[in-house]
Amino acid sequence: MKKKYSTISKSPAETVTFAKKLADLIEVPALILLKGNLGTGKTLITKAAVAALGYQGDVTSPTFNLVQEYQAQVEIIHMDLYRLESSEELLEIGFEDYLNRDAVIFIEWPELALSLIPADFIFVNIKKLSDRQREITVRGEGKMSSLLIERLNQEC
Repeated sequence: MKKKYSTISKSPAETVTFAKKLADLIEVPALILLKGNLGTGKTLITKAAVAALGYQGDVTSPTFNLVQEYQAQVEIIHMDLYRLESSEELLEIGFEDYLNRDAVIFIEWPELALSLIPADFIFVNIKKLSDRQREITVRGEGKMSSLLIERLNQEC
């Protein structure tokens, strides 16, 4: 992953603004992997992006049921793999079938799935700098994702 975009968010509101911009630039299908410690803003980014994509209902973290699906202008899939312990469990929930759908897919805690991820994805790393500040780094792997990074760098 060569190209990247990086920003410092000084508040949850700034993180929401970033997420909305990310959503504006996404082209379907898209795979967004979100990595960060507990409480860094993975779900906040997902909620804001899902809302920006047109979903008007509640967006909750799928920690216990692993997958939430939302229908907006596009199909949206939100996964939280925190509770899974093996790639076999991913296969049991039909992970690969989800990846083949024409959707925007957000995956929190993606580490377990990396060997199954296709070649084109967006990787968002969130690092807590203080109670309110976050360093958000976005990298793109593949042609479509690299174009998104270029557009983030131009527009933000």
